Amino acid sequence: MRTPDNRKPTARHLLWFLLLSVAGPATLRAQESRPSMPEADAPLLTLEDAVSLALSGNRNVKNSGLEVQKSEDQVAVSRSHRLPRFQVDVLAGSLLHAIDFTFPRGSFGTYQGIGEVPATDAAITTPAQFVTFTTAAFDQPLTQQHKIHLAMRATELGLGIAREDLRSERQKVAADVRSAYSGLVATQAAVDSARKAVTMLTEVQRVTAEHEAQQAVLHADSLEVAARLGKSRYDLLAAEDRLETQRELLNDLLGRDLSTRFRVEAMPAEDAGALTLESARERAAASRPEIRQAQFREQQADVERRLAKAEYIPDVSFSVRYVGADNVEVVPQNVTTAGVYLTWEPFDWGRRAHQVAAKTAAAEQARNTALQAHSGIALDVGTKYRGWSEAALLVQTARTGTEAAREQLRVIADRYKEQASLLKDLLQAQTRSSEAESQYQQALSTYWSATAELSRAMGDE
Repeated sequence: MRTPDNRKPTARHLLWFLLLSVAGPATLRAQESRPSMPEADAPLLTLEDAVSLALSGNRNVKNSGLEVQKSEDQVAVSRSHRLPRFQVDVLAGSLLHAIDFTFPRGSFGTYQGIGEVPATDAAITTPAQFVTFTTAAFDQPLTQQHKIHLAMRATELGLGIAREDLRSERQKVAADVRSAYSGLVATQAAVDSARKAVTMLTEVQRVTAEHEAQQAVLHADSLEVAARLGKSRYDLLAAEDRLETQRELLNDLLGRDLSTRFRVEAMPAEDAGALTLESARERAAASRPEIRQAQFREQQADVERRLAKAEYIPDVSFSVRYVGADNVEVVPQNVTTAGVYLTWEPFDWGRRAHQVAAKTAAAEQARNTALQAHSGIALDVGTKYRGWSEAALLVQTARTGTEAAREQLRVIADRYKEQASLLKDLLQAQTRSSEAESQYQQALSTYWSATAELSRAMGDE
């Protein structure tokens, strides 16, 4: 009666064995089918090349360049207002009703021997027929030249702002590329570290199997090594996935196909003492586009205030006008005049005064914004500089810890091969080495990100 109960666990074990036999090779095939990472034959992409490609191929940079072109066209439009203005209007069509003119008797006078002209009331009619009315004007602005100059100056300042926007976008893209590149280098280092861990644990598994065959270790020890090896393989797979994602993000920043293969080179940590806070702030004051933009906006606000005051000046132009009517009775066929054309609004019920007051307030706001831009940029550089200095110190500390953990792991691994140390000690040393390596890579990533942020704060491209 107990025999069937004893067979059930055996059947379950057999079922699990069959499932693992089927799933194991399938899993391996799925992992083998994943796209391989670029090897040494992939073209090398340096940081300088990446920044150069991004500044020429990034789509946001191209759009900012097009904005500059649009502003240049607007400046050309404003300059054209200085020149004479020609305008021709032609109205051709059929009259909807007749045009009647009546000249009373004697309206042209009374002459000796002739009498009244006309002798009777004279009616002249233009029937509803096809007619043409033509007007032409030539106007050369005179007093408007001052306002045109101010408007042109405002558009030129707008062009300067657009150019600074382009510089700002170029700096932003360059900083994003540096950050993405440094993240890619850090992830590549993590992949290399994970591969070393897999190689090391594979060797440990081989040695442990030999020790188990000699009954020097327990089977549980072999299982623990296998579990750690599986975890290391998972960590390697996850790191490779992150590397592939970051590679696609960098390709997108460079404005090229996401599948473009390349490899990156290691980035050494710089000496934090090579750059002082004062020099960093000086570079930012000379390079940050926000300062120039604030100055342009301050000047633009002052020009708009002066332009509002110029509205009090009457518009006087030298003008030549022509009016022609074709196929209409009595009306003169051609009328041409030349002279001075004046337009002025003497009463505006305080509108222009309020406009000047509003533009004056806007100019004061622009001045305050320019002062705040200097202060804000100095604060930004100080924050980024201190973060960069801290990250540089952390890299040095983490590097020392990593070297110590690596050396300790090497010594214990050699002793384990000679059965002079326990597996537990080896696994603990491997764990400490992995943790130290992870901390070092994280410190490097933090340092490179801080470097990119400091470059952005200083206005580097």
